[in-house]
Amino acid sequence: MTAIGATMSLFVEGLLYRGREGHLSYIGHRLAGLGTLLFLAIHIVDTSSVYFGALLGVPEMYSHAIDIYRSPLFMVGEIVLVAAVIYHGINGLKIILHDTFPHWWNKGFERQSFWKVVAMTLLLWAPAAYLMGRSLYLHSICRCPPVETADVTASTNFAVTAIPLLFFAILAVLIVGGKLLAPAPAGRRVAAPPKTLDTHIWQFMRWSGVLLIPLVWIHVAIQDVLVGVHAIDLDFVALRWATLGWRLYDIALLGFAFGHAILGLRNVTNDYLANPVWNRRVKWLLIIGWLVITAIGAVAIVGGVMRPE
Repeated sequence: MTAIGATMSLFVEGLLYRGREGHLSYIGHRLAGLGTLLFLAIHIVDTSSVYFGALLGVPEMYSHAIDIYRSPLFMVGEIVLVAAVIYHGINGLKIILHDTFPHWWNKGFERQSFWKVVAMTLLLWAPAAYLMGRSLYLHSICRCPPVETADVTASTNFAVTAIPLLFFAILAVLIVGGKLLAPAPAGRRVAAPPKTLDTHIWQFMRWSGVLLIPLVWIHVAIQDVLVGVHAIDLDFVALRWATLGWRLYDIALLGFAFGHAILGLRNVTNDYLANPVWNRRVKWLLIIGWLVITAIGAVAIVGGVMRPE
């Protein structure tokens, strides 16, 4: 109980700390990441039912899962999720820039960059929220027939083309205001310390974070925004996985996104579980959960959509 009390006290102190924009950025990044991790774990398991449902003799399992996503409560949750994904991606890119070029930045620019992240998040989220809110209204509130169906090919082509371009536009906006011509700190070069597990984890978090912005955003744009949950069914998944490229894409997304998320949760564990015994136990649970859920998702992608005979 003492360990739990100390952890809660540390958490409350962190929330009450008056660090202005820098602290708000930290809290927002962490909450957005944890919320995305929760959804990601559920999403991997429910999507895997396209394979395991028929294997277990419950072919309607995926349809039941999708029906839950089509409920108004879950659709509102997905609208909030898109905001979290956008914010986490943009703010993560800002963090990577700060780590890579620390001599560009100062205290004042940290405040400026925070508001840039907020503004870009709102600008990108607003059209997505409109499209998803419109779908929610038409299907769940108004129930106004007929509701047009999305052109999957056009939506896919748009997302694959627009989001990589958007990535570089966001990068440019984040860089503007930094001291691009500022010289690197002078002084004698110090030999780099030997690499540890934490060093490799830090490097993976940074490189996977850069890669995940286009990977995750393309997936979210197609599945949740442009096509929409009401147009997704077994036929949609079968059409997507009929192409080897999209299977490889989803395997990469599974590996990088879930690995990034679990390692992020590991960092949270280090922050709030000071007791070495409980810290170690929780980390082992994270490893087991990561292996099990990743294996479930990978087997389903390789196995593909199974239909009852």
